[in-house]
Amino acid sequence: MPRELASIIIPDDAWRWVALAAAVVLVPLAVLALRPGATRKQTTAVALGLRTLGIGLLLFCLLDPQWTSPHAKPGANLIAVLVDNSASLTITDAGAKQTRGQAVKDALTSPDSHWLATLAEQYQLKPYIFDTTLRRVQDFSELDFSGERTALGTALRKVQDNLSGQPLAGVMVFTDGDATDLAGGIADLGNVPIYPVLIGKAEGLRDIRLEHVDVRQTAFDDAPVAVHAEIAGQGVGAQNLQVAVRSLNAPALKKNEVDPTPTPLNVHLAGDTEPAESDFAWHPLGSGPQFFEVSVAAAGGKSLDEATLANNHRVIMVDRGRPAYRILYVSGLPNWEFKFLNRAVEEDPQLQMVGLIRVAKREPKLNFIGRDPTNLLFAGTDQAKDDSQAADQPVIRVVNAKTPDELRAGFPTSAATLFAYDAVVLDKVEAGFFTNDQLAILRRFVSERGGGLLMLGGVDSLDAGNFQNTALAPALPVYLDRKAPIPQQGELSWNLTREGWLEPWTRVRSTQAEEDSVLTDMPHFLVTNTLNGIKPGATVLATVTDQGSNVFPALIAQNYGSGRVACLTIGDMSTWNFTGDTGHDDLAHFWRQLARWLVTDDPAPVEMKIVQADDGHSVTLRVTAHDQNFRPLDLGNTTVIVSRVATSSADAGAANGTSAPAFEKVTLPADPVPDAPGQFAATFTPRDAGAYLAEAHVLDRDGKVIGTAQSGWVNDPATEEFQSLAPNLALMQDIARRTGGEVIPWDKLDEFVKSLPNRKAPVTDEESHPLWQQGPVFLAVLMCFLAEWGWRRWKGLP
Repeated sequence: MPRELASIIIPDDAWRWVALAAAVVLVPLAVLALRPGATRKQTTAVALGLRTLGIGLLLFCLLDPQWTSPHAKPGANLIAVLVDNSASLTITDAGAKQTRGQAVKDALTSPDSHWLATLAEQYQLKPYIFDTTLRRVQDFSELDFSGERTALGTALRKVQDNLSGQPLAGVMVFTDGDATDLAGGIADLGNVPIYPVLIGKAEGLRDIRLEHVDVRQTAFDDAPVAVHAEIAGQGVGAQNLQVAVRSLNAPALKKNEVDPTPTPLNVHLAGDTEPAESDFAWHPLGSGPQFFEVSVAAAGGKSLDEATLANNHRVIMVDRGRPAYRILYVSGLPNWEFKFLNRAVEEDPQLQMVGLIRVAKREPKLNFIGRDPTNLLFAGTDQAKDDSQAADQPVIRVVNAKTPDELRAGFPTSAATLFAYDAVVLDKVEAGFFTNDQLAILRRFVSERGGGLLMLGGVDSLDAGNFQNTALAPALPVYLDRKAPIPQQGELSWNLTREGWLEPWTRVRSTQAEEDSVLTDMPHFLVTNTLNGIKPGATVLATVTDQGSNVFPALIAQNYGSGRVACLTIGDMSTWNFTGDTGHDDLAHFWRQLARWLVTDDPAPVEMKIVQADDGHSVTLRVTAHDQNFRPLDLGNTTVIVSRVATSSADAGAANGTSAPAFEKVTLPADPVPDAPGQFAATFTPRDAGAYLAEAHVLDRDGKVIGTAQSGWVNDPATEEFQSLAPNLALMQDIARRTGGEVIPWDKLDEFVKSLPNRKAPVTDEESHPLWQQGPVFLAVLMCFLAEWGWRRWKGLP
């Protein structure tokens, strides 16, 4: 409890000479009076000391010393009074007839608040209310306790900034202490004393709440969205609860589709000390941001008479990715690999594969008299027209093309055309199939565009395809000119390396035991490229072992530039499809996961990221745009459309029972970000709780559409606001200790206000009182002489 220290001032006058003269006379007389007992030196010394001390105090009072103590000058200093206006004060404590907030409001607005009147007599009051923001008010009748957040740290710093340079003596803050902006710890709150007045009590409250909700998802095949929820209780004892997941913006079901949203689960809450847990796993339909509400309630519709229902539900977001990733498959000849890879990809709604397959190689350019120059493969078909391939050109087939003109001219010759795909697969196609420029563009596709590249092994592939000295060779994870010194001996068996076991996309089962069973049942392969030169930074995920126990790398991967590259050296993976009862499904699973890995983290021409502001309220919508060559868009027009998804928490007004107003779509212009080419940003501050969708539209300087992107976020302030219903006494004590204040109990307000003028203040007055008029001084003199007389009588001195 910091207070100003008093001081003693002795006036500069003639009385000090009188006191000195009296001391010269009286002290020797005191010594002479005790001379008969000089033989008992110790006893005489005590008596002499007491008598001398009494004489000294009397002579000191003769100097007229003044007792001077500083105190706050009335009306010259400021006291800021901050009152929490957040929704957490709508809770009614056990046994109370009104909410916490209403009790505080009555105490601050009632004419019977003597402490407030006393405070106003000594200080200039600066009243504020705070929740998400800090607001100056005339009086506290404006309190409605509808604030979504308790931004306590922000309010304390801001009020000191607002009153900077003024004589601010202290800050009184009325709050439950459950700050939503101090989760990372207490930062610098200034050097002005803070006096928290804690509101509410923890005893007797009944509540169940979602303590934690964790969302996990991956981009790999058959990997569901997993939600883990922890449910805690307070004052409700053992209870049977029901946890449910509800979709808020799921796409409409198509024919024969079934709603995959999981059914509610029943859990048992053992008591207040041990939380209950619940796990959900499902595959949401559709793509893009999707929102779900996780809620908990008593099983069987039972009412638990809780202090609040605002913490019984949470809204979560799951990003299901882009609608489709496009993969370009290039093969030098028809083969089984394309059939099974294509069939596996067709089962994934987010993967699309376009096949560019050479049906026949080019023939020598010879002109025979009387022979039709059209390739005989097209004789008698609709393709036998002027636009069919000639006999001296390779016969190319395009499968799964989006438009009739897609890949009509063969493998792309421009970056803009190739960069429209997300991944490329090369299978049994030699380097001579491409021009040098095409191979250079393919390398840029990985390094600059961030695409995925997979090269399958076998004939006309890798080293057998003469890619060693081409522009693509630096991107591959293996040195093509370093073959194993021992050739392959017989059949090959597949095995995962340690790194392969750690990567989920290389496995087809969820447990090691099941994966071991798959590896045991896998067929023996016959074809591989026996390369053993692994580049630094590359990872061998699988190997094959021949009958001579020679081990060769089989699946090698690495990051290259902004993209990723893998080589699968096996040339007859299709053999797996014909093995056992599960071979078909296992191979399809493997192909889908490998395809998913190729496109995971693959950038789109337009992407959007949501950046949360430090206040936890506003967001920055940051858009990154690239042109057709995947270079940052230099000039463009970017707009962001924001819409809110209806949720029960937002529309029912969880905190105060009011309905949230309807939300119209808002279109925001996104401005270029300085020193960040291709980036645009817009700021949005949501007014209401709920789930928000943002869709960016980007046009180039000519008005041509570059692309769109979607993202979303959840504004759920009740999650933090009602995370704990108990007042946070520890935090308030820490704040008071750091700033030189103290926590003030409700029933000590009058006493605190009376003592406040005696504490440190910027502007002070001094009060002086003669020390000799103080009762303790007179009592000290009297006690010295009485003690000396009693000591002499006790020791038998004269």
